[in-house]
Amino acid sequence: MPSNYRDPWAKREAWRKHPVFSNRFYIRNMFPGFGLGLAAFSVYLAVDLLTHPSNVDKIKEDAHRQLQNSGKILKGL
Repeated sequence: MPSNYRDPWAKREAWRKHPVFSNRFYIRNMFPGFGLGLAAFSVYLAVDLLTHPSNVDKIKEDAHRQLQNSGKILKGL
């Protein structure tokens, strides 16, 4: 290619094509640490359920009791 047709601004425009400024990069790095945090929270929940299975029963009982109480409140209106 002859030098007469070379773009004199090519070096100054090169940053626009850099991978850091692409949409894919922005979307991928929108929530930094989200994957690691989600994995850590999942491990925490698994360990909690394995070491304290009575908590699940207590939560179910509380939910059932709240549903019964909400029915009484609605009937009283």
